[in-house]
Amino acid sequence: MAMESACKLEVGREHYEGRVRMSGDHIDFAGSTKFRFRISEMRDPDRSEQSIVFNFHGNPVNIELSSLRAAENWIAYILHPQTLADKLGVKEGQTIRVMNLEDEDLLTSLQSKNTKMASRATSRCDLVMLGVERSAELRQLEDISESLRPKGAIWVVLPKTGRLVTKANVSAAAREAGLNQVDVVDYSETMSAFKIVRPSAPKKRSGGNGNGHDAATRQAAAS
Repeated sequence: MAMESACKLEVGREHYEGRVRMSGDHIDFAGSTKFRFRISEMRDPDRSEQSIVFNFHGNPVNIELSSLRAAENWIAYILHPQTLADKLGVKEGQTIRVMNLEDEDLLTSLQSKNTKMASRATSRCDLVMLGVERSAELRQLEDISESLRPKGAIWVVLPKTGRLVTKANVSAAAREAGLNQVDVVDYSETMSAFKIVRPSAPKKRSGGNGNGHDAATRQAAAS
């Protein structure tokens, strides 16, 4: 999940005000100008009060966030960044099926969670990763959902700048399949992943003291 905050930014001797967003492997700043700070390229990251400080390509950077708690959360994320499997909510030992998605980084990240890879369409899965390049490929969602375990999910992965399939296409296809699109994460620099799940079962209404049933029984007896 992305984190956002109003901030004051110092890069070298330059000062800016705007907003920062931490998502995936980078921090984006938007104000009078824009910056992107990749976590892997930060040097000596640390926290000073409610600021995040680090060196970036030889320039000292100070990001003063909106609160001390925000700074604590951000430095924890920077020092211990999420893996791709973490961002996708993968749990130890889950069964995963990967479809139309050739990604060694994904497979390596999944292996770090000791996952089991399903190769058959009939295998019961906790997660299904579906790479999509054309909107027609979203017609598979209903069939794929049949292989999910009760709390399973489908992650639809598509290019961020693609014109053949969009977020709106994913949401519409999920609804048509009787499913819900509930989340989106930065899968990579160029790809987004959309989480799709079955609708939550409606909660059963309490029977109260049973007066409704008793009244129906008395009415039936009277007739």
